[in-house]
Amino acid sequence: MKRGVPLGVALGGGGARGFAHFGVLIELLEAGIRPEFVAWTSMGAIVGAAYAVGQDLPQLVRVLGHLELKKVFGVPESYDRVVGQALAESLWGRLRNRPWWEEGSPRLSRLREFLKLFTKEMWFEDLEIPFVAVAADLATGEEVRVNEGAVHHGVAASAALPGLFGPVQWRKRYLVDGGLVNNLPVDAVEELGARSVLAVNVSASLGPVPKTLVGLALRAQEITAHELGRVKLDLARGRLGPRLAVIHPDVDEIGLLEFERLDEAVEAGRESARAAISRLW
Repeated sequence: MKRGVPLGVALGGGGARGFAHFGVLIELLEAGIRPEFVAWTSMGAIVGAAYAVGQDLPQLVRVLGHLELKKVFGVPESYDRVVGQALAESLWGRLRNRPWWEEGSPRLSRLREFLKLFTKEMWFEDLEIPFVAVAADLATGEEVRVNEGAVHHGVAASAALPGLFGPVQWRKRYLVDGGLVNNLPVDAVEELGARSVLAVNVSASLGPVPKTLVGLALRAQEITAHELGRVKLDLARGRLGPRLAVIHPDVDEIGLLEFERLDEAVEAGRESARAAISRLW
């Protein structure tokens, strides 16, 4: 990759592993490499938004490190428990003959209030850095790219992990986590105008065979997402050739909801970015 060529960064989803994106962006900026376009999915949306609105990323990381993020969002210890709670809430709604959209989503409300502060209540139209948040349409399964309106609204849609957060309504659609349809949005950042792309993949390997039925159900979704991601990445490599670089911070051992391992993820991101900078620039 050449300095001066319009650079786009695609930030993928991966829950707490996505904190590695902070480290990648901090390292790039310290090296004098400023991404001009950003596309993101899920946790990549949260970190990418911080960059796009002009947050001081090192300071923000320090602030987040002092917060108990699980308590902030009311997040259980494991995703198995998330699914269990979601099933219980669903059953309670059915017993009262009320659909999920009438039940409300306390966690989503907390997330949106947090993101309002996080993104300085800015709108996409106000930002100097072109970027897009990737989400999935719950009704049609289509990929939806949000790039207008309130930034926190688009970020919430992209990060609305099913079972943990309720869907986000946008233009008469119900949107959920973009990782279901495009977990590493290289094509989205290309369409913004990037001539070269650095893709940051924080998805984990599948790991051992699950021991519970809930785990098996989650694994089926993971397999689909992995295969879809592989196909999309192969296509991107065919289009961009050497103008695409993919880095994978060493975050496989960090769990989806292990937000307390923020510093570890950030450092892994920095290490992977340093190696990429020395190799590519």
